[in-house]
Amino acid sequence: MGGADAADTDGATTSRRPTEQSTPRAAHQWRIWFVVVPALMGVVLCAAGALLVTPTSDGGFPAYLCVIIGGWAVGFALVNALSAWPERWQWGGHVALALGAIALLASTTPLIRALGSLPEPWPRSLSVVALGIPPAGGWVLITLLGRISGRFDRAAERRAAALAEPTWSGADRHPEVTVNAARFTTAALTALAVGAVVVVGALSAVVVIVTERWLLRLPPLMIVVALGLFVGMPVYAAIWGVVNSRRLPVTLRWHTGALVVDAEDRWTVPYPMIQSVIWRSQGDTARFEVHTATRSETFLVGMVRQQNGKASQLPPLMHRMRRVLEEAGLRPHERRGTLRYTRSAPTNTVSGSGAPPPALG
Repeated sequence: MGGADAADTDGATTSRRPTEQSTPRAAHQWRIWFVVVPALMGVVLCAAGALLVTPTSDGGFPAYLCVIIGGWAVGFALVNALSAWPERWQWGGHVALALGAIALLASTTPLIRALGSLPEPWPRSLSVVALGIPPAGGWVLITLLGRISGRFDRAAERRAAALAEPTWSGADRHPEVTVNAARFTTAALTALAVGAVVVVGALSAVVVIVTERWLLRLPPLMIVVALGLFVGMPVYAAIWGVVNSRRLPVTLRWHTGALVVDAEDRWTVPYPMIQSVIWRSQGDTARFEVHTATRSETFLVGMVRQQNGKASQLPPLMHRMRRVLEEAGLRPHERRGTLRYTRSAPTNTVSGSGAPPPALG
């Protein structure tokens, strides 16, 4: 039940969840198998865990396993039960369940201590049953995060679809593209990435130490999510600010015989002098790099805000651009969306040597 029927992007159920087009019979069967049956199984398992406890034994591993699976099954049923509500009410119900789960998770230890004042045999049995609260609450919180994440993903997809992708313009034989980019050296970009990792690690350690009393009551996955929200996202926002503080318009032109980069200055690079070109069209690390024996430039586009509603990406290289780089002695290598052209051996070609330069077209 748990493997094949994991939470979907709305955080509740699988593709077999009833929809507005579902027949009443199909919806009824779904509620039986994904709400009623898990709830009953959860109650039965928790009761079995309690019954395994005796005056001389806490039930051992079988009792713990019963209440853990039973607690999860109850949380699974509660979340699935929301699917019978209208969409706008599902959100309110899920948030209410999450608030209740947080309250129960925070009070689990005091609750177990309070149960100790009850007459025997209730304290030991109910204390074991209380161990089912964390898996039930954890499932409610994780599926709520899935619902929220799904909503953001769909909103991001709609925004991305509305953005205009940059395209090559100019004369057919001399294409060019203009984007906003952040200018970095390779060392500066590396230092920024390493610094971000160090800061996230240090802040995560501080947060865990300071909030150990409360944080360690959460399930492991929730700890990761909490650190992402309160440490990872602020650091990402800081990096985004640093990158955009270096934003400037950059025009890349493919001329006959040379690559021309117009940033704060104009850099004309004959194709035979290029040692490597790196081109990544999409993602936060979308960028282009040009390296020669005497100068290296990296222009990061993926995290830079563009003008006129354009997407923060680069157009893919045209076939003839690839051919020009290969005719100049560069060899392509593509991995995970990053295209690299590198020179296999140092070139002795210099401008004016008599060899005709590569040409577009």
